[in-house]
Amino acid sequence: MQSTDIRPQHARPSQSSTVLASLDEAADFLRSLPIAEHAEPLIDVMEAADEPEMERRAWQAFETFACAMRLPVRLVA
Repeated sequence: MQSTDIRPQHARPSQSSTVLASLDEAADFLRSLPIAEHAEPLIDVMEAADEPEMERRAWQAFETFACAMRLPVRLVA
C-alpha cells in the first residue's frame, strides 16, 4: 500500500560559519558570493571606513546585510 503522507520534508544542510575578523576579510567574503554585484555599495562603504566611528557603522551595515541575506558568518572582534 502506498503512503499518502505528502507533508514536505525539511532538510537542513550542515553549514559552517565563515569567521571574519576585519572589514577587509568581510569585503573579500562578499566579493566571493554570487550576489557580489548587489553588495558593491556596501563593499565601497566598508573599504572607505577609515576612522573608528565609520568602521563601527560599516560593521553594523555588514551585520544587517548578512542577517538579511542569512549569510553563514561569525564576526570576531
